[in-house]
Formats: sequence, structure tokens, C-alpha cells
Amino acid sequence: MILVRYIARAMAQGYLLVALVFVALFSFIEIIQQIDDVSPTYRLADAFLYVLMLLPRRLLDATPVIALLGTLVPLGLLADSNEILAMRTAGMRLRRVIGMVLLPGMVLLTLMLLTAQFVAPKLEMRAERMRAAAQAEDVSVDFRGGFWSRDGRHYVNVGRMLRGRTPSDVAIYEFDDAGRLRRYVHAEQARLEQDNQWLLQDVVIKRLYPSPARARALPQLRWESFLSAEQLGVLVVPPQSLSPLDLYFYVRDLRARSERAPHEELRLWQQIAQPVVTLAMLLVAVPLVMGSNRASTLSRRVLAGTVAGIGLYFASQTLGYLGLLFELPAPLTALLLPMLILIFATRLLRRLR
Repeated sequence: MILVRYIARAMAQGYLLVALVFVALFSFIEIIQQIDDVSPTYRLADAFLYVLMLLPRRLLDATPVIALLGTLVPLGLLADSNEILAMRTAGMRLRRVIGMVLLPGMVLLTLMLLTAQFVAPKLEMRAERMRAAAQAEDVSVDFRGGFWSRDGRHYVNVGRMLRGRTPSDVAIYEFDDAGRLRRYVHAEQARLEQDNQWLLQDVVIKRLYPSPARARALPQLRWESFLSAEQLGVLVVPPQSLSPLDLYFYVRDLRARSERAPHEELRLWQQIAQPVVTLAMLLVAVPLVMGSNRASTLSRRVLAGTVAGIGLYFASQTLGYLGLLFELPAPLTALLLPMLILIFATRLLRRLR
């Protein structure tokens, strides 16, 4: 138990160290990009807040590399100081040593899954809407009261967004020249279509002026939206900002309407493949240290891990683009490389044993 805590503490410190390096790198790059967009409405403080809220998503994208380097560094230090050799000499089986090394990695993998589903999407949605609202005109966003916009005497309010893509609790107000409310439209949900067309569903229309007031209910109603692209960007978050579960329902809804969404499907399967890639990186790191000779220093292992991580990122992106270009199935292009790495890591572990 003492050795388990000792190795877990060393691994946690390694993950934290590598994550801090990536945080500094991502923050520097992102803030440089955001400075160009600073304006009287989008201040420097807003840019820093935007970068801060995007950090969980950036760290999620880099989790496989963090898992690889975060395992290589502490494990390499233990190997260079002959601590692993001492454990083996004392009679500890290699399988148990590997298990103690992988246990903190499983905790990292669990944290990654929870963050991907519950933390990163909400922060990213809030960041994107805050930034878009600061750059758009005639828009007010209250994250408790919803989205407001106007066009002359027409106002629209969206109470909330389902899965970040479907407007819900939509209210449209029309006033006359005297400032009196002439027409009120409420819809439970709306579907965004092409050419600024919204398909309102479960609609109630109330005409208040001229009197007498009249009301009627419709199952559907088409409404031509007056929102600009910038205003719509405040309301609708990009699919890549959705959680895996929300993205799954979004792709399913598109398929139900016979609409093709290759980019969204690829993103969904890339999110599904992320835990597999992280697990593969954890398994690869163990034989890279324990199976290397004494001449292989820690710096060489870290360099090899960095090159491997960067190579993995570009290879996965290239496969994704090739899959879109040649219309290959998204599961194939997203899972092919992770499965190959996982098989390769398993073979290295068997060879090490």
C-alpha cells in the first residue's frame, strides 16, 4: 500500500506538471489570437476570461499526450534512480508494477470522461456566447433569462437551447408604430433551417391589437428570422462544443431528417475514440521506460514521447480529412489509428513480460 501511494503521488505530479506546461502554452497562443479582436465591447479582460473558460477543452484535446508524457516523466525518474529495479529485486512482479503505474492513469481517464461530458462543453458554450454577444449588435444575453434580439419593432427571446443547437421556449413580439404589442407568438421549440427560416413547433399565436384579442394554436409555423450571422452565433454553439451525449442526439436528429452531417459524425466518433487513444498512450509509455536500455536517458524518452504525441495528433487529423474527402465511414477513420496503437502497445507489454 505504501508503494501504491508513492507511485500514485509520483504519477499525479507528472500529470500535473505536463498539464501545467500545456496550460501555459495554450493560454499564450490563444490570448495572442484574441488580442486582435479586442474592441470597446470585447475588452482585454473578456479575452482573458474567454481563454480561461476554453482551457478544459484544450486540455481534453491534449489528454493523450498528457497521459503519455505524464507517465514517461515520473516513470523515467523512478527507473533512472533504480527504484523500479529495487522493487523488482525485492520480489515484486512486473505485472503488479505495471498495475500500480496504470492505476493513476485510469483515474486520469475517468476525469477526462467526466470533464468531456459535464464541464468542458458548458464552459465552452458560455465562452463562445459571451464572445459572440460582445461582437454582435442588438443582442442581449442573460444566461438565466435567455437570449434577446430586436429588429425595428420586432423582438425575439429564446429561453434556452436544447443541446446547444435547438431553440426552446421561443417568444416573438411585434409592436405597432404607437408602441403597442400587436402580435405575440410562442413556440415550444424551433428547428433552424436554411435561408434564415425557423420551423416553429407547438405554436400559440395571440393577436392583441386591433381588438378584440384572438388566439389560435398551430402544430407548426414557418418564421423568417431577422437574426444576422453574428447574432445567430451567439445563440447556436458549434457542434464541436457539444458534449459526446448531446452530439450523439444532434447527429441522430439530423439522420432522422435525412440530412448528412459528415463533420459532426466525425467529431462524435473522434470523441468516442479519445479514451481509447488515452489508454493506448498509457500502455505505450510503460514499455518505453521499462523496456529501454540504460543508455536511454529521461530526456530521450521525453523527446520520443513528444514526437510520438505530435505525430499521433497530425496523423489522426489527416485521417479525418481523408475520410471526409473520400467519404469513408466516420467510425473507421476515427478508430483505426487508436486501435492500431492499442494493439501495438499490447504487443510491447507482452514482449516486456
